Amino acid sequence: MEIELNDILKSAIYRQEPFMDQPFDFSEGDDTELYSSTGQLDSLSLLTIISDVEQQLFKVFGYKIKLATEQDLSFQNSPFNTFGKMLNFINEKIQLSLKNIDN
Repeated sequence: MEIELNDILKSAIYRQEPFMDQPFDFSEGDDTELYSSTGQLDSLSLLTIISDVEQQLFKVFGYKIKLATEQDLSFQNSPFNTFGKMLNFINEKIQLSLKNIDN
């Protein structure tokens, strides 16, 4: 699942490239800055990516998984600061949703 989630997230990010000043640079791997003061995303791009990922996860799982709250969208301590943090955060949300469905 983690490989598929990685692909889903990267695809959603790449779909934002036409709206960005320059192509995304993933040369830092999981440490690639996304949503931070030095990151490559602005808030509108981040929301679009989150929405895109939610739609893709709905196609995979068949139910909605809410990935973000207003609190998550702050630069400070955001789970979306880097690619790795965003990937881990989304994976945790999926695992929590799956656990809640099983109960």
